Amino acid sequence: MVCFTLQISVVLLLLLYAMTFHKGICSTSCNAKDQSALLIFKRGVVDRSNMLSSWSNEEDCCAWKGVQCDNMTGRVTRLDLNQENLEGEINLSLLQIEFLTYLDLSLNAFTGLSLPSTLNQSLVTPSDTHANFSSLKYLDLSFNEDLHLDNLQWLSQLSSLKYLNLSLISLENETNWLQTMAMHPSLLELRLASCHLKNISPSVKFVNFTSLVTLDLSGNYFDSELPYWIFNLSNDISHIDLSFNTIQGQIPKSLLNLQNLKYLGLDNNEFTGPIPDWLGEHQHLQHLGLIENMFSGSIPSSLGNLTSLNQLTVSSDLLSGNLPNTIGQLFNLRRLYIGGSLSGVLSEKHFSKLFNLEALALNSNFAFDLDPNWIPPFQLHQISLRNTTLGPTIPEWLYTQRTLDILDISYSGISSINADRFWSFVSNIGAILLSHNAISADLTNVTLNSGYIFMSHNNFTGGIPRISTNVSIFDISSNSLSGPISPLLCPKLGREKSLLSYMDLSYNLLTGVVPDCWENWRGLLFLFLNSNKLGGEIPPSMGLLDGLIEMDLQKNNLFGKFSLDMSNFTSLVFINLGENNFSGVLPTKMPKSMQVMILRSNQFAGKIPPETCSLPSLSQLDLSQNKLSGSIPPCVYNITRMDGARAASHFQFSLDLFWKGRELRYEDTGLLKNLDFSTNNLSGEIPPELFSLTELLFLNLSRNNLMGKIPSKIGGMKNLESLDLSNNHLSGEIPAAISNLSFLSFLNLSYNDFTGQIPLGTQLQSFEAWSYAGNPKLCGLPLTKNCSKEENYDKAKQGEANESQNTSLYLGMGVGFVVGLWGLWGSLFLNRAWRHKYFRLLDRILDWIYVFVALKINKFGELRASSR
Repeated sequence: MVCFTLQISVVLLLLLYAMTFHKGICSTSCNAKDQSALLIFKRGVVDRSNMLSSWSNEEDCCAWKGVQCDNMTGRVTRLDLNQENLEGEINLSLLQIEFLTYLDLSLNAFTGLSLPSTLNQSLVTPSDTHANFSSLKYLDLSFNEDLHLDNLQWLSQLSSLKYLNLSLISLENETNWLQTMAMHPSLLELRLASCHLKNISPSVKFVNFTSLVTLDLSGNYFDSELPYWIFNLSNDISHIDLSFNTIQGQIPKSLLNLQNLKYLGLDNNEFTGPIPDWLGEHQHLQHLGLIENMFSGSIPSSLGNLTSLNQLTVSSDLLSGNLPNTIGQLFNLRRLYIGGSLSGVLSEKHFSKLFNLEALALNSNFAFDLDPNWIPPFQLHQISLRNTTLGPTIPEWLYTQRTLDILDISYSGISSINADRFWSFVSNIGAILLSHNAISADLTNVTLNSGYIFMSHNNFTGGIPRISTNVSIFDISSNSLSGPISPLLCPKLGREKSLLSYMDLSYNLLTGVVPDCWENWRGLLFLFLNSNKLGGEIPPSMGLLDGLIEMDLQKNNLFGKFSLDMSNFTSLVFINLGENNFSGVLPTKMPKSMQVMILRSNQFAGKIPPETCSLPSLSQLDLSQNKLSGSIPPCVYNITRMDGARAASHFQFSLDLFWKGRELRYEDTGLLKNLDFSTNNLSGEIPPELFSLTELLFLNLSRNNLMGKIPSKIGGMKNLESLDLSNNHLSGEIPAAISNLSFLSFLNLSYNDFTGQIPLGTQLQSFEAWSYAGNPKLCGLPLTKNCSKEENYDKAKQGEANESQNTSLYLGMGVGFVVGLWGLWGSLFLNRAWRHKYFRLLDRILDWIYVFVALKINKFGELRASSR
């Protein structure tokens, strides 16, 4: 018996050794064709991170990064290079790897795709060669956002494909995408999200998706009703995502054909009509997304029958009524989002069986009728009660939620809190949003620990609170905080590095100097200290904030020279130093990335430095209300953003702008381009190059000592909406080309030395007379001073005889015109056929005749009056 057992053990050991030996042999013998195809692919790849360093002839291809081979045959079966920072071109030589079943090149930066000649030939002349490409079952090229594919015909060779993901690849020129996809009856999962697709073929009745389980067409440009073929998909379809399109119309009842649906995403479309009551018959639904549509009526109570739901999102500004309390029966629900114009009172019934709820968002005008001692059946991770009537105090039930990561009670009518209890409660919550309430509390001794803190637009008082190193975003703007900011900025942080990237202390009552301890906050990207009472000079340590994107110090009492070298702030796009008391010369060491530079209302002196012209991305430059002198440098033409060039990216800014004669607050999204040098001591002529900035919307050179003429080149600034050249010493005639500025809605040329007639044109005559006031030698509408009178007054001084000739000429013209006119009218009155024949012609020119006659008679009368 022992011998038999020993023999069995030996046999098993030999078998194990043989298998291991065979595996070792196979793992070292990469197929030559497979290796060749992989190397062809590698030649088109740009590998800046050296992720494919193992791909060399010195190492077996089965050991290369991302490559997987069959243990028995050594043939390549899988290539996974997901998120490897690869660029360049995808060479589909990979499809020649005969036994490749899985290919994932997603989340890279490929920009092109090329076909091997054999695959190209098989597309032109179909033959048995396509069998070489038929093994692939899984293909994922998604999230290569710069990859544009104009033709998907090569996919027709992949007859075994079951999973295809091309999301975030541009297919905008592929008009037959649906027909191409229908050539894959074995397809189980098709994802074409955000592919710039436009045609969903709404009239097509049937598509050969007989096996399809998942369909994701979200984030495209479909502008039609739901297509017929959607309702005739396979009975196995369980996931349909059509969110973020422009699909219209009502949801048809044919959707009930798809009884196995588990996921239905229709968010962010333009569906109209009521939310169908029959949706409650989709018993298998686990996700129902209906937010941001145009549904009207009320939310049907039948949605409470969808007991399999784990996520329900509904919102529309046209919905009305209360939330049905049947929603409280959805015991599997994990996420509930309700928004829009709903209103009503929510009771405990609305939440009675929501045992598994993890995220709750009720962002409508709901009030609550809950027992003060009510304990919810859920423990939430996220809660948003924005826009509800939650206040005036924090309800007791909210304190029972001990697992919160996000608390949003902004716009909820809260006015008072139990300070010690509340700050202790939120200390472990990752994000707190309390903005736009009326909360009164002293923050002097408070320390905040949340990663994301939004507490703006309240009535918080006292000193500024301290924050821990965990805080990433800190917005406490628009409150009544006072005292210095050094307690926040200057405590020693020890070895811990602050995570703060966004700090907004604007619109408070903060005083004292800006402290010199910014070395602790080098991670800052956004800094807003504007609209306070801070004083002193800019401390040197602010030069360490070289990662800043925006910096706003406007409306404080800061003074001294602005001597920071910001040329190494390579991400800085916005700086606002306006309405302080800075002096010396204008800052010259600014980064090339600068898009908005506001230095208005300071004491800057000297000339505009040529370095200002070397900021090619500037879209807004405001140097107004300083003490600048000298001439405007001709190099302003180098500011290419104002000449039509586009920036690669643009941040949205909020800024105060003196525009069209008023100070207004603007949300700048990159479209507003303006140049303001007003209220300085600039002299000389306006350089013609300035009028080559054809993208300018706003130009203000008022209140300077500028001279010379306005060049006719101004007519090329066709986007100009506001032009202010008032209070200078400009002379000559106003160029006729200025009437080409069809978008001009504000014009001020007052108090200069312009002469002659205001150019005719509907645009220029539409402005009020004050736009031209203070130019005594200017005449013509809308001024009351008539150009004809002035001209004839001058002519009268030249001699009486010449005037008499003019009087006779005008008198003869007037009489002749009147006689001829009445002769024509007499003929028309006597001849009915003529009257009908000329009726339409006269109707068209009647207005012109009236104006012409009036002008001639007026001139004649004025000449006679002046001769007396």
